[in-house]
Formats: sequence, C-alpha cells, structure tokens
Amino acid sequence: MSKPSLTDLSSASFSRRIVRWYHQHGRKHLPWQTADGTVPNPYHVWLSEIMLQQTQVVKVIEYFDRFVAALPTLNDLAAADEQQVLALWSGLGYYNRARNLHKAAQQCVANHQGQLPQALDQLMALPGIGRSTAAAIMSLAYGEPEPIMDGNVKRVFSRHFLVSGEPNQASTLKQLWSLAEKHKEHQEPAAYTQGLMDLGATLCTRSQPNCPVCPVVNSCEAQRLGVVADYPQKKNKVVQKEVDWFVALILDDDKIGLCQRQGDEIWPNLWFLPTFANEQGLLAAVPDGQHRFSLTHKLTHRILQIHVYVAAKSTATHKGPNVNWVSRAELHDTPHPKALNHILKQHDNH
Repeated sequence: MSKPSLTDLSSASFSRRIVRWYHQHGRKHLPWQTADGTVPNPYHVWLSEIMLQQTQVVKVIEYFDRFVAALPTLNDLAAADEQQVLALWSGLGYYNRARNLHKAAQQCVANHQGQLPQALDQLMALPGIGRSTAAAIMSLAYGEPEPIMDGNVKRVFSRHFLVSGEPNQASTLKQLWSLAEKHKEHQEPAAYTQGLMDLGATLCTRSQPNCPVCPVVNSCEAQRLGVVADYPQKKNKVVQKEVDWFVALILDDDKIGLCQRQGDEIWPNLWFLPTFANEQGLLAAVPDGQHRFSLTHKLTHRILQIHVYVAAKSTATHKGPNVNWVSRAELHDTPHPKALNHILKQHDNH
C-alpha cells in the first residue's frame, strides 16, 4: 500500500485518516493480532483488552503469551482453578481483573455456549467488561462499528476536539463519548479502533507528543492553539495513605513460610509473608525475628512501608497464623504480589 499524501489525509474524514495511517504505520504483530489481517480470536482480544487496562503493552505481551499457553481457550479458563488464574496474573497487579476474567469465562460457558457474546449489552453484562472494553471486542473481533474510549483515545479526543475537563469526570466523559459516536468508522471499524489506540500509544503520548507526523494534526484544535501539553486536563492527585507493615520472612532452606491473605485485605487470596501491624505483634508471633531491612512499595491508594524481619524455621517460634511452606520454584505457580519478589531479591542481595 502506498503512503497517503498529506493532501489525501487532510481532505478525508477524521476516522478515514486514522484508518489510512494505521494501514501504513499501525502495530500489526502483537500476539493477540493475526499477521495476515484476518479476524483475531475473540478470546485473545478480550484477554489482551483486560490485561492492557493499567498495564503497558511491553509487559502485557510477556503475560499474554504465558497465560494463553497455560489456558489456550475460554473453556480452559472457565475450568481453571482461581489460584491458577491468579498465579498466571502474579505481577500484573489489579488482581480483580483476573478474578472478573475468570468469572466472566464461567458465565460464558454457562450462558453463551462457551463463546464470548456478539452483542454489546451481553458483553457489558459480564464481570469486568465495561462499555469501552465491550466496544473494543465488538470492533476488533466482530467487525462492528462500536466506538471505544480507553486512556489513549481520551487523550487523542481531548486534544483534537479541545475537550475541557478531567477525562473521567461524568460531564467530560459524556462529551467524549458523544464525539466518539459522531466519528464512528463503518467501513473498517477494526482498523479504526486499533489505529486510535496506536496513535495514542505511539504519537499522541502524554509527554513529548510527535505532532508533526500525526495524521490528524491539521484539524487538531489543541495543536492550532498551541496548548497540546494542557490537554487532557489533569485529574486531582490521589492522596496515598502511608501504612507500616511488619512482615516475617521465615526460611526453611529453600522454602518460605507464606500465608493466604483474606478477602477483605489488600491482595485478597494472594500468598504473602505473615504480616503484622507493629513490631510487638510480629515479635510475639516470631520471637526470633531479626529486622534486616525495610522497603517502600507503592499502590494506587497506599504507600506500604514494609519492615522485613528474618527468622529460620529451626529457630522461629511462630505463634501467628498457619503458614504454608513454598519453595522458590513453586512460587511460579503460587499467586503472590510483586512486593514478595522485591523482598526476596533484597534479602538475597543483603
């Protein structure tokens, strides 16, 4: 396909310019796409869309390949144990995404003959699938002209159409969705959807956007007014509460004592070190624990100051919750937060 001229791009509609740019410059070799441009597997599209929420493409690729190798079909996912699903997700964060993915697969088996529904409202009725994710599945997997509104698209639309207000506020979001509906692409919806996401990921980036080569630069209001850096408007900063955790790293040769966290705690149902609110509580349960180091682990609404106390199983008098002994090799199949990896790495280097 020959490269479209600037004149061609300028005279075409917004959606057609995105489509033409995508054919020339878009990403077409991601593992959930098909190299020959045929319709991708809906399960792969859905899984990638859920993983890409809050996570960059580079990291998702690694997890996607591992996940699909272990659970190659929607039915395999539905039949899997939740602990296996969480283990495959370990390190991606935002674990409710994995729990909802698992529940949605089970509902597809129970109610949709083991297939993802091909209707927007039925997709949105599944756990963890909102309007934009459902629309992405409809356009990318089923070729339907449904508009999406992920973070990249919000940025493109906010700048191009000069939409004021923080993108996730109800009034702003309503305006963005209205524009998305107005500029739907009926001829090549999948190329348009992927093109919008690629444009936001590669050119219309948060910082240092590459405006000169953007296919819609000539009609971009933020560019015309010289205010690209001011859009989209910033959201109010989340106030993160700082919390001190006192954790016991109890070692038995290559094995580590882990507890399964409860459903009402941070990282529900994941495996982590026995955790206490203060040093007194930890030493009451593990009298031989010795403080070795502390580290900071940041979450969306919490900053965890984790104080690590080390003890050997042979000397520890553990009076806290029951622990399971897990080897380093078994950690790969044990759902655990990334913080545990950081602790073990720092312990090894200490």
